[in-house]
Amino acid sequence: MSLTGEMNVKPLSVNPFRVSQAIGGVLALQGFFRSLPILYGAHGCVDAVGQLISQHFREPVALQNVAIHDSNLIFGGTQSSQEALELALKQFKPDLIALIGTSLTEMVGEDLESDVRQFLSSGGGDAETLVLSLQLPDYEGSLETGYARMTEAVVEAVIRRSGGAARKKRRNRVNLLPGPHLTPGDVMELKEIISSFGLEVLALPDLSSSLCGHLLVGSTGLSRGGMPLDYLDKMLTSSCTIAVGGSMERAGRKIEAAAGIPCHVFPGLTGLAACDEFFDFLRRLSRTEVQVKHRWQRQILLDSMLDAQSVFRGKEIIAALEPDHLLSLSEWLEEVGIRSFRAISPCTSPVLANFRGECRIGDLEDMEEMASSGADLWIGSSYGEQGAQRRGTAFLPMGFPVLGRLGTPLVVSVGYGGTTDLLGRIGNALLQAERRTGE
Repeated sequence: MSLTGEMNVKPLSVNPFRVSQAIGGVLALQGFFRSLPILYGAHGCVDAVGQLISQHFREPVALQNVAIHDSNLIFGGTQSSQEALELALKQFKPDLIALIGTSLTEMVGEDLESDVRQFLSSGGGDAETLVLSLQLPDYEGSLETGYARMTEAVVEAVIRRSGGAARKKRRNRVNLLPGPHLTPGDVMELKEIISSFGLEVLALPDLSSSLCGHLLVGSTGLSRGGMPLDYLDKMLTSSCTIAVGGSMERAGRKIEAAAGIPCHVFPGLTGLAACDEFFDFLRRLSRTEVQVKHRWQRQILLDSMLDAQSVFRGKEIIAALEPDHLLSLSEWLEEVGIRSFRAISPCTSPVLANFRGECRIGDLEDMEEMASSGADLWIGSSYGEQGAQRRGTAFLPMGFPVLGRLGTPLVVSVGYGGTTDLLGRIGNALLQAERRTGE
């Protein structure tokens, strides 16, 4: 693998696709029941965050913001943030509320942690509500790091609230920490797979029950679905934690250090080898054999790989995605026999050291250069679609955001069945490109 490090990133990002950390933080909180993120940033930024998430998932999003005035930036915004917390608690009565700082508050030196501490010590909130704060500036990281850091912050808060008391473990209970590269459909599929071994699954965050689509009546300013706060406490009684994606490892290690629950990290659960390892792990953990349904799905995947061999052989694929997504995809594409896989990541990550192929830190201008040098397929978010059209390269939407398409949150790419579906989606895109080239 060749990787261009952060120090060598070009000074001007011409056509960026990096998604703000704050969006990742807001997205993670949608996976906790009755939660409310409060962004401490400019009004326009907050509106853009809410609209982007809603357009991708086609679901309403819980989000409020602190009203910022000139005086906040000059004299400090402690009073405004505390008034916003008090108003939100009084009006919405959330179970979990998080004050999220942006680049603006970071640069003027706002101490959100101190603001929350003062608010709680002065009698704000109640014993039942979890109140926390987190700085997620735009100038570092990406959606993936924001999502992972918010999950870690919630895990830390739950551990602090538990008081560190030893808890009796449940052998058949498992924590699942799904990374942001997994769709709500993926999370639902993983919960079903783990449950098929007789194990109880606690997914955190759980987007499968909040952004997968529902027909609940009424309106609320809080997140619908997701992991309830009282269930979160039970994560300290699980027998193990499964983290999917390297970005989620830190949260899993926090649980391991606090409660002695071992954490197992799976870089991705797409592909034959990755699924075999995952199913074997679940079989040994539960002492239960793999169900017939999944055995059949494995046979179907093997047959599909044979059918698609001629389609993938010799192809060159490029992608612009988050680091965990790139690593998972690179390991699977190696299985199906493509000639090369080159990628652009929006930020650095330790997981990219294991990337199979060429990976650079860059923007969509770099992707267009890659496409110009020869590529059969461009994989990435909707931000890259116009660039792919300009270069005449076939395009397959993936990652975040995917706009103007239906069913994106329900797409499944994990497990034997999900891998077969992904094989079909990418294979058909390659076949369509071949037909267009031949016309």
